Amino acid sequence: MGWLVGYTLASIVVAFIVLKIFDYIVGGATSGLLSVARAGLFIVTWTVVTAKGGMQGFTKMVRQLRQGNTQAIKALTKGERA
Repeated sequence: MGWLVGYTLASIVVAFIVLKIFDYIVGGATSGLLSVARAGLFIVTWTVVTAKGGMQGFTKMVRQLRQGNTQAIKALTKGERA
């Protein structure tokens, strides 16, 4: 659960940075479409950062599981040959 807090904070920071860049590019223009685009950009950025972090954690766990399975298979095959 601790990883979620870290990725949530990182997502917030990255999303705000992306919004600042968007505001700089748009130049302070206001319209309904830009407000929707701004909100969508915030949500997409937040989702991408959180999902990317979660997938890295998942990949790490799968790699550890594969290594454990490989070691278990080697131990079993050594036991059968002996």
